[in-house]
Amino acid sequence: MPFYTIKEAIRSGFRLKLSLPDGEHIVEPHVLGRNRGGDTLLRAYQIRGPRQAGDPTRWKLIRLDRINRVVEAGGRFTAPRPDYKPNDTTMKGGIIERL
Repeated sequence: MPFYTIKEAIRSGFRLKLSLPDGEHIVEPHVLGRNRGGDTLLRAYQIRGPRQAGDPTRWKLIRLDRINRVVEAGGRFTAPRPDYKPNDTTMKGGIIERL
């Protein structure tokens, strides 16, 4: 189940490989939470994966119900990325896990 894998990866600093409808993404998960509508969300820093043209940002907000598969990608990260916001305002339904 993606939820527990992501939660543990945040705690342990593991990079993840996510299979999403637009392809595979290698990410560093930073915040797991819920929006006001109750959707479970992941805020992650993308290391590798598809990006839309003209979108230079590496920060991604991903709904967990859009993740087809999640596995550890190998490698760890030890510090938050620049512009990390531990109190992510998108998570109005509550933060479950964060760096």
